[in-house]
Amino acid sequence: MTEYNGYLNVYKEKGMTSHDVVFKARKILKTKKIGHTGTLDPDAEGVLVLCIGKATKMVEYIIEHEKTYEAQVILGFETDTADISGKVIKDGGSKVTDDAFRKVLNQFTGNIMQKPPIYSAIRINGKKLYHYARNGETVEIPFRPVYVSKLTLLDFSEEKQSAKVMITCSKGTYVRSLCRDIGMALGSYGCMGSLLRHKVGDFTIDTAHKLSEIEEKEAGNQLNDFIFSMEYSLDRYRRVTANEQGKKFLINGNKLYQWNAVESFDTYLPSEILRLYVDNELVGMGSFYPSEEDAYVKPVKLL
Repeated sequence: MTEYNGYLNVYKEKGMTSHDVVFKARKILKTKKIGHTGTLDPDAEGVLVLCIGKATKMVEYIIEHEKTYEAQVILGFETDTADISGKVIKDGGSKVTDDAFRKVLNQFTGNIMQKPPIYSAIRINGKKLYHYARNGETVEIPFRPVYVSKLTLLDFSEEKQSAKVMITCSKGTYVRSLCRDIGMALGSYGCMGSLLRHKVGDFTIDTAHKLSEIEEKEAGNQLNDFIFSMEYSLDRYRRVTANEQGKKFLINGNKLYQWNAVESFDTYLPSEILRLYVDNELVGMGSFYPSEEDAYVKPVKLL
């Protein structure tokens, strides 16, 4: 049985939960060591990156990547879930023009504060928000800072009062909330229609594969054609390499000092996350701790 270690870029189809994808992938690959890097709602589709084998230890670093979505904004009503699948709770408002829609997008780029929808998995007081919603309980949902680096209008229909937008944003951004808030800013109401995730960091929709394709490749012992290495998309993190003296130290989880590392520590920043290498092989991630005498890199995750 082949042991896989790396990333698998899955095209999640509509009607499946992210958990469904993980469950089916575990059966196809015959391993429990699979995790995903960001939930997609059942009605959404597109890129869902799975971490396989040793790469499950790298989930937290892949999650940090920006994500790009193509979303439909439907104006004129708001739902309890903030998307088209929910129950309408508000409707009406002003009719929106193409020009007004274009102008309002500027309010939603850069650093913004966002209130997540109550139908979400965020925990407040130890309980997920959707539990409050399903039990009919009220709860104060705090605003959270998120970052939208790009928000572009692709299409707007004044007749249908709907738009298609492309969004590139930080982790933790709820596109449903963004659609709702755009409607409110326009003096109307809004919710999300369709959602297609195009990118997670360097993982793009062009290299995403449906589970049926993955199963076919696995049956033909060709799945490695689809597996990305554990180094893939981690270029944002600089590297530090153990020298001959430092190899055993690092492999055993001990600190690297300047004397047992190849790269100079002079340019590393306090608390900077670094990729750790032995003989040009990624062995984990570490954090830099500066000191005038004994600066060091401490391993925080070994593969």
